[in-house]
Amino acid sequence: MTTGRAERGGVAVEVSPGGALRSLVLDPSALRGGGAKLASTITTLAHEANAQATRAAARDPRLAGLSAQDRAALGLEPGDAARHDEDRR
Repeated sequence: MTTGRAERGGVAVEVSPGGALRSLVLDPSALRGGGAKLASTITTLAHEANAQATRAAARDPRLAGLSAQDRAALGLEPGDAARHDEDRR
């Protein structure tokens, strides 16, 4: 299955295309910055991993037969992920 992964600051996130969380790993060091920082890190990494998963899904030949409408419904439109990446920079 195609997924995206991002990690930083003791937090590792893996998501499926469309953003469904598959795993979240927190190292004890991730807790040192407090709850607000941890929440922000998790959210940021989830967005990064989702963009990665969406780009990978866009290249997956098994999904080539989906219509644009179906791809959009599944959150697999690569333009959305690319725009999101550019907005975050």
